[in-house]
Amino acid sequence: MTRITALLAVLVLALAACAEDPAEEPAPDEYNVEDQPDAAASFVSPSDGDTVSSPFTVELAADGVELAPAGVPAVGEAHLHVTVDLGCYDSGEVIPGPSDEDEAEGRFHLGDGSDSREIDLEPGTYELCVQLADGVHQAFGSTETITVTVE
Repeated sequence: MTRITALLAVLVLALAACAEDPAEEPAPDEYNVEDQPDAAASFVSPSDGDTVSSPFTVELAADGVELAPAGVPAVGEAHLHVTVDLGCYDSGEVIPGPSDEDEAEGRFHLGDGSDSREIDLEPGTYELCVQLADGVHQAFGSTETITVTVE
């Protein structure tokens, strides 16, 4: 019995020595929002200079990425954000939200991966920016800014 135990111990040690050392394996590439240089967000409607009635629907488009719900960041996936009178966020900045407070401040989140949503604004003239964000809301890609007047 002792010989069998010793033989098994030697066999286990030999197999362990043949296994690859995981510390020597290359680390997976880290995700970086800059890995998507051709990504762009744009307005389908309304158009720059339009007059709209509130609430109005923004229809948006994304090029160079697939729209997906917010979550784990992945190269080739994004969701959309629309900001009102806040300008656009710089690439890599985290866009706050989603929350009722953020919407009240002018940040509208499309974290479900959709390409349209309703926005309710008081009468006035507003600057709207649409931009892409990764799963954890880091802004990236080209943006578009339009001005609309709400009646």
